[in-house]
Amino acid sequence: MDRDEPLRIFTEHVRSLEPGKNPPGPERVAAVRKALRVALKSELKRRGLWESPPRYLGIYGWERWEEGAPSGDDALSELCAEAYVFIFATRLRSLRTHLESKENVDGLIFLNLRHFLHERQKEHDPVGSQVFEVLQSAVRRSLSSGELHVLRGEAGVRNDTVLGFTPEADPGSAVPADLRSLAVRWNSDLLPDLLTARGKRQEEVVQRLRERLPELRQEGVEAFRFKDLIDPMKADVRARWAALHERGDGDVAVETAGNESTLTRLVPPDTDVEDRQFFKKIVNCVLETLERLETRDKTRSYLQSLWSFVRLEARDSGEEARGRPSARKVADLLGIPRDRLPQLYDTLGRIVSRCRDANSGKLAVT
Repeated sequence: MDRDEPLRIFTEHVRSLEPGKNPPGPERVAAVRKALRVALKSELKRRGLWESPPRYLGIYGWERWEEGAPSGDDALSELCAEAYVFIFATRLRSLRTHLESKENVDGLIFLNLRHFLHERQKEHDPVGSQVFEVLQSAVRRSLSSGELHVLRGEAGVRNDTVLGFTPEADPGSAVPADLRSLAVRWNSDLLPDLLTARGKRQEEVVQRLRERLPELRQEGVEAFRFKDLIDPMKADVRARWAALHERGDGDVAVETAGNESTLTRLVPPDTDVEDRQFFKKIVNCVLETLERLETRDKTRSYLQSLWSFVRLEARDSGEEARGRPSARKVADLLGIPRDRLPQLYDTLGRIVSRCRDANSGKLAVT
């Protein structure tokens, strides 16, 4: 489909939804959904998500985007239906306002489409999203300092951005390279902070990763596509994350107190906007409480790392039922003495409980 066609269809569809006009008929809606499907597929490929399981965007029951059912439904159709609501229902007022001063809203609609996919991935694939943001920040720092140069693609650094160590590097030389061994080596050095560090500590992780980027030249890489580096990094971290949740022989998770169960129930719902906002309020409340908690710096650091881990675990647990990782694995991953975990879980449980009550209007957190 020509790119101009879906743009005209989208803008005219917004006009047809103005008050006082007859609602668009089934054929018009079907044409809009078809155009939206084309745009979604193109954006998924641009973001490197087309080859990833649909569950990374909260679409469950399908292994591949092109997998179809006898009824004609597929994962992309399901995602398209949700994107339609995101763009043409919840943001319709904004689109109408822009049409009062613009001839079309095609740019805004495509921007909303990108926001839709970004929010879905961040919610349903927190591990992949976190790795992407850290590597993207590291590359942007290298660009600002002149250590790397954009040879082709978006300067903001996306999957299709081609980067080189000199401005004269040939972008055509950025052929897909096997960077898996390099990704494994970097992840081994950066984990668990790559996933759990926040604030100033995350800035330190970004800097550490930036300092590793010149190793690409040692591998004979003078120019590379961002996607060819981020994909093996994400794949390796996801594999380690999944392995962490496999039960160890004879190990059991820390389940001695009811407070820990409270933590794992902090899974943001997929559809209830109010519950999602409630979840975010609790997360912010816990972070603020940990910042001003009267305790030793080492204990605070342990609590912050454990809380970041629990948040990732809770958000990631929606895709399937998995056993909690063993205490040994959690201790090894986070660098926390194993015998400290029960007390730390108990402390977090009490903080979460108070934040729940505070945001439910039951009491004020002190």
